[in-house]
Amino acid sequence: MSSVLITGANRGLGLEFARQYAADGWDVVATARNPKGSEELQQLARNKNVSLRVLDVTRDESVKQLAETLGGKPVDLLVLNSAIYTRNGNKLGELNFAGWRESFETNVLGAIRVAEALIENVAASNRKQIVAISTGMGSLQALGSTIEFGIAYQYRTSKAALNMTMSILAKEVEPRGISVVIFSPGWVQTDMGGANAALTPEQSIGGMRKVLEGNPMELTGKFLGYDGETWPW
Repeated sequence: MSSVLITGANRGLGLEFARQYAADGWDVVATARNPKGSEELQQLARNKNVSLRVLDVTRDESVKQLAETLGGKPVDLLVLNSAIYTRNGNKLGELNFAGWRESFETNVLGAIRVAEALIENVAASNRKQIVAISTGMGSLQALGSTIEFGIAYQYRTSKAALNMTMSILAKEVEPRGISVVIFSPGWVQTDMGGANAALTPEQSIGGMRKVLEGNPMELTGKFLGYDGETWPW
C-alpha cells in the first residue's frame, strides 16, 4: 500500500488530498494543528486507512514529535500544504511586519522544517516524492498577470521564497532518487480562494494527482500548474 502524509489536512486542498488518496486505498497520514477541530477530517478518519496526527509546522518540537511517532515508516508522497494568507497590512502605510514574519515561518520555514525531519521516511519509500503547494502569485514573471488578486506582499514573497527553497531541496536530494515538485493549484474554491474561484478542490487535486502519476524524477525541480503546464518563475 502506498502512503501519503499531508500537512494542513484539516480543510481546503489538504483535506481534498486526504479524501482522494483515502478513496484510492492509500495509507493516509493527515496532519493539522488541531485535527479534532475539523469535523470533515474526523469523519474521514473513520476509514481504517486514515490516521490523524497533530502537527504545527512552525514549532520544532511538534515536527520532531511527528517524526518520532512515525519512526521509520516509509512515506511515498509527502505533501507540504500548510500555509497562511494574512490579508491585513498588505499595502504601503499599513504593512503588517508581524504577519509577514508569520507568513514566512509557516509558508517557507514550516515546509522545509517538515521536509528535513521526514526526508529519511521519504527515502525509505518506493516513490520517494515530495510535493510543495505554492501559487502562481509567487511567480516573479507572472506578477503582472496575477496582480488582480492583490498586492499581497506577505503571501507573494513567502511563496516565492518557498519556490526557491524547494528548488534547492530538489537539487540536493536528486542524487538520492528523491523527487521534489512544486505546484500552483490554480484559483480554487477554498477559504483562501473564495467562492468565486474558477476551480473546485476536486478539480485542482484531481489534476495534480494525474500529473503525479508520471515518473517522479521527470517532475523533480519543476514548477507546474495543476494541469501539468509549466509555470514561469
